[in-house]
Amino acid sequence: MRAVTLIGLLLAVVLTGCLEDFGDPRPQTSVPPPEDGADAGETPDAGEPPPPAERCDYTFVYRHTEDGTPGEVRLAGSFEGWQGGVVMDGPSDAGEYVATVDLAEGRHAYKFIVDGNWIADAENPEAEDDGQGGMNSLVQHVCPFAPDCVQNADCDGEGVCRHYACGPCECPMGRVCNDAGRCVGCTANADCEGGDVCRDGACGPCLADEECGDGLACVDLACVEPECTTDAECDLLTEVCRARQCAAKPCNLRVFTFDPGGAAYDRVLIAGTFTNWQDGAVPMQQVNGIWVGRVEIEDGRHLYKFITYPAGAVDPVWIEDPGNPEVEADPFGGRNSVVTVNCRPPCENDDECEGGYVCLNGQCGPAPVAGECGDPDVFDWRDAVMYFAMVDRFYDSDGRNDPVQGASDGPGDGASGQYEGGDLPGMIAKVPYLHDLGVTAVWLSAPYENRNTAGAAIDPNADQHQYSGYHGYWPSPANVNYANPDDPQPVPQVETRIGTADDLHAFIDAVHGEGMFVLFDYVMNHVDSESGLYRAHPDWFARGDGRDGRPADGFALCGPLNLWDDDYWGKRCAFTDYLPPFDFTNDAARNWSVADALWWAKTYGIDGYRLDAIKHVEQSWLIDLRDGLDAAFPDPAGGRFYLVGETFAYDNAGLIRQFIDPAEKLDGQFDFPFKARLCEGIFHGGLNNFQGWMDFENSAFYPPGTLMTTWIGNHDIPRAIHFASGQLGNCREGSSAGNGWTSASFPQPADARPYELLGLAFGVMMTNPGIPLIYYGDEIGLAGGGDPDNRRMMVWDDGRLNAHQRALRDRIARMGRIRAENKALSRGQRFTISANGDTWVYRMGRCDDERLPDITVAINRADQPREVGIPAGGYVELMTDAMIEGGQVQVPARSMLILRAAE
Repeated sequence: MRAVTLIGLLLAVVLTGCLEDFGDPRPQTSVPPPEDGADAGETPDAGEPPPPAERCDYTFVYRHTEDGTPGEVRLAGSFEGWQGGVVMDGPSDAGEYVATVDLAEGRHAYKFIVDGNWIADAENPEAEDDGQGGMNSLVQHVCPFAPDCVQNADCDGEGVCRHYACGPCECPMGRVCNDAGRCVGCTANADCEGGDVCRDGACGPCLADEECGDGLACVDLACVEPECTTDAECDLLTEVCRARQCAAKPCNLRVFTFDPGGAAYDRVLIAGTFTNWQDGAVPMQQVNGIWVGRVEIEDGRHLYKFITYPAGAVDPVWIEDPGNPEVEADPFGGRNSVVTVNCRPPCENDDECEGGYVCLNGQCGPAPVAGECGDPDVFDWRDAVMYFAMVDRFYDSDGRNDPVQGASDGPGDGASGQYEGGDLPGMIAKVPYLHDLGVTAVWLSAPYENRNTAGAAIDPNADQHQYSGYHGYWPSPANVNYANPDDPQPVPQVETRIGTADDLHAFIDAVHGEGMFVLFDYVMNHVDSESGLYRAHPDWFARGDGRDGRPADGFALCGPLNLWDDDYWGKRCAFTDYLPPFDFTNDAARNWSVADALWWAKTYGIDGYRLDAIKHVEQSWLIDLRDGLDAAFPDPAGGRFYLVGETFAYDNAGLIRQFIDPAEKLDGQFDFPFKARLCEGIFHGGLNNFQGWMDFENSAFYPPGTLMTTWIGNHDIPRAIHFASGQLGNCREGSSAGNGWTSASFPQPADARPYELLGLAFGVMMTNPGIPLIYYGDEIGLAGGGDPDNRRMMVWDDGRLNAHQRALRDRIARMGRIRAENKALSRGQRFTISANGDTWVYRMGRCDDERLPDITVAINRADQPREVGIPAGGYVELMTDAMIEGGQVQVPARSMLILRAAE
């Protein structure tokens, strides 16, 4: 036993006292050991201490990017006991502060203390949770420390030094790089780039022509040289003037030309069925001796003539179009010319379309540009709003229940591990509610036959409760034979406690009847140890191999052996000893599981799958499933059978991305990094940090065609309302024995603020790309701690809801309708106009389609009204239908404006 020195003991006491002070910004926990620690077999003998780590100097650098000069900058870290005793030298001309520390090789956490404010290193992408809702920066120190650069001066004029590498000078939004490589405020438009203007010392998008100067115009939030103001300034035969730039004319805008052959005419007009003949005749203009007229015509077959006025004549002469051979007799003994417009015919390829249109979903239409928005009249999964309903906890239609013996029970309005009675007929009864809420896709908890025996928690030492399979995640299939994949024997069964196969069909029919779509939760990682499938094929399931403390004849448990993220065992470990995991390197096991997923999808006609715990599954399984679905659903609604995965990783987007490839694997995943940063930005402040992450890190991180599902609450973490209220300060907090069975500790908040902030979080999701998820009950801010307290029965009696809960539900429903009616929000590109800690203003659009007008969004998370700049013009505020003029606009506290240009 090692002795503890008095100094070490005193230091521990001092640190413990500091860490109990919730106002102290230092981390509450020590830095965990590296995940790739030494193998257990290489641990030195107890009496032989490991050799000391090599030490060498490491230089930390803080670059100040804000105005002014800090009074003091200090460095704090795990290497000095988080005392903040290292004073950093500076500033240099570039605003750099440096501190060189004699540092042992290894992994260290640190922060900068700038005038008393503890902040992470903005240049260092490596970070970890600090235990208080923030992040510590991390360094993996290796001797010797020999970076390419430490300060800007080390780059010899070839760019600037950023995190020890020379590169281009990139500054936070609104700042510009001066000659010393320091990020400073602007003083004139010339300091800004990309068409931005200098406003109040910061570069940003223009809001009106007057800000641009020098004859420039503010077009699409950027100062540009205007190319036109009217169509006449463009090529009349092929172009129109759009946003002061000449662009290709739309297909339905038809150009008529009349060559007078040297004859003189005072006037020429076009008249036809599309102008109500002479009543709406369109004047033509003479260009280089040719009369030219342009008319917007709907698809169809139309008759027309030219009305000509020869020079000096009073009466007109009606003539057919001499340049058009297609004619038919008119009632007066003459002939009408015929024009047929068909801009949206059926097609197989772009060559069959005209007027610049392309073939989309078997029909000609405008080519997607900029935001690749597509045809708003055709369903696209990008427009979906998803709702997750856990059947057992949603609505009990008949008051009956079939509990599992031994499962820990609880009140319906609190934590329970028992079945509570929700059923499929109850789901059917609430389909109109979901439709009225603005939902377009329902994610249904796994409806398959589940384990009939109570089971222990993943960590029974910490949680002694017993659980039933009410959630659907313990599938217990019979030994189904898929030799004939369309006629398996025996037929797979629906969980009897929630309903029958007929009930499931009826639910899907009801959802489809409302124009909505259905996803099933599919659990492919494991089955129940009591299932017929496991008993018949134990060789299909992964077992331990006796190495490193793993059993040789049983399951390797993920938790006790910390195998969750192990490259090999993470795909073979068991969540519990009664849930054997598939070994999908076994072809027979993989083929059975894929056949099972395909049977459920085809038999019930669903539209997508949520794939549980996908990181624990071999990717060969996922590729086989995608191939099978492509064959089974050759023309799915929205162009894809939507596959969305669950990879529980707030700070490892790279892991999430590994499973995404819309052509071969997942369409997207539940966006855990988005959830954490949205929670921090809306509930804690620093909305500009969230905006920066959205615009510069997240926007193009995933493969083309990726469609992520965005969320703020789900069934694995405490309820979102407690993050919004501030009761839970760490946006990455999950479920635990300490918060899952303490319902009294998580009461329903009584004041308006958390509900309004939660509404803003949904507002961000509803006005940005990605499929917004509503976890059942979050639309009313339902209270609850961790699992299972976060799965309380849904409240259907409005008399039990406070006014703020009802207002939140109405607000979400309104935003759902706005999203459905303004598809620029789901399909367009986002362009940030301004952002700070409390406000974010952005425009969604650039669809180049008059049916998809741009939408401007202004968010204010502050507890007071805030003024923001909106581009000039008149707007309809879609949440209230109020009329608003651009310029400086006030956004109420904890509110948002959704603005569409007034017609």
